Amino acid sequence: MQVTFVRQKLLPNVPSGSGLEVIGNKVFIIGDDSLLLYQLQADTWELIKTYPLLKTEHFATGRIPKPLKPDLECLASFTFHNNTYLLAFGSGSTSGRTMGYLVQLAHSPEAPPVVQAISLELLYQALQADIAVTAGGTLNLEAAATSPDHLYLLQRSVNNGPDALLTFSLPEFMAYLQHLNSNLPHYTVARLQLPQINNNKAGFSGASFFDKKLFITASVENTIDAYLDGEVLGSFVGYIQINPNSEPTLYTARLTDKAGRFYLGKVESISIVQKKDANQYQALAITDNDHGQSELLEFVLTLP
Repeated sequence: MQVTFVRQKLLPNVPSGSGLEVIGNKVFIIGDDSLLLYQLQADTWELIKTYPLLKTEHFATGRIPKPLKPDLECLASFTFHNNTYLLAFGSGSTSGRTMGYLVQLAHSPEAPPVVQAISLELLYQALQADIAVTAGGTLNLEAAATSPDHLYLLQRSVNNGPDALLTFSLPEFMAYLQHLNSNLPHYTVARLQLPQINNNKAGFSGASFFDKKLFITASVENTIDAYLDGEVLGSFVGYIQINPNSEPTLYTARLTDKAGRFYLGKVESISIVQKKDANQYQALAITDNDHGQSELLEFVLTLP
């Protein structure tokens, strides 16, 4: 497999990009230390609108301070009961990072979305206590994606432990969010081992379900802490083949430019735009340089 980025653009007004979804001619982005949902035009990548997800007085500088940030790392889009939704998750890595935001997009282009803040604290407590998810470490959810029937969450581990793929029933999860079901949603866990750079393991950072594959991004940081950032060493792109009767299979390749040089940024999320031919896909990704700026990438994945 080969992954090559073909276009990039700095987004100085979008801080700490962490999640990205392409819906029609719109690109939606969240940042892990921002209170806003950002809407861009898909063809020009121009910032069109912003919508507040939460209220805080700590956004005066354009970034919420690290100890106070909601750490929204996961963003997924889906259609449910003829409505289109975005669902953003906090990472769960601290007690202040356990909120989720269900965003119902309006049918009219002029109308703003409807945002519902939902505490995921009880669910996150259960996930933190599940050794199959955390391997005894810290809960650190970094990516989300949906298929027509399922919600996928990706746990990023530290200390070279295995990362984990969590699979929920999407209707059951929506019932839980809408308080129609007081029981925690059921899920299954599959552990996956990601590649390394200089003996530092990659960790999941983004996901997008397309063409019966769960496409993923994974970045490598020189850190052993789910809270502290480290030197970024590079990023991988790949996919997980979901196998109904066996364990999922992971395929990855390191992201390069057209000249074959490794991309050294931290890719945080992925959204597949289209299938170009039998084994080639066009995708967008968002990156975070940990200094308050984001970069939008377009790249091409060529499968063997």
